[in-house]
Amino acid sequence: MNPSSISGRSARCPRCGNAFDCCMQTGPGDCWCKALPPLPAERLDPASSCLCPECLAEEIARAARGEAAGERP
Repeated sequence: MNPSSISGRSARCPRCGNAFDCCMQTGPGDCWCKALPPLPAERLDPASSCLCPECLAEEIARAARGEAAGERP
């Protein structure tokens, strides 16, 4: 699913600053991020807003490789 084609609420990624559509405001079952593998709970920051598709995909890949959260290559 293409996140830019989903009608949601515009958000700004706290990591990279890019704008993206976030549908969590309409309900967690409706967002594009539900199609991605979940992040382990220890990688979630409840004080932070949602990541954009690119940053979320990077964080999921880091988790799969066992790297520390939020590291930049």
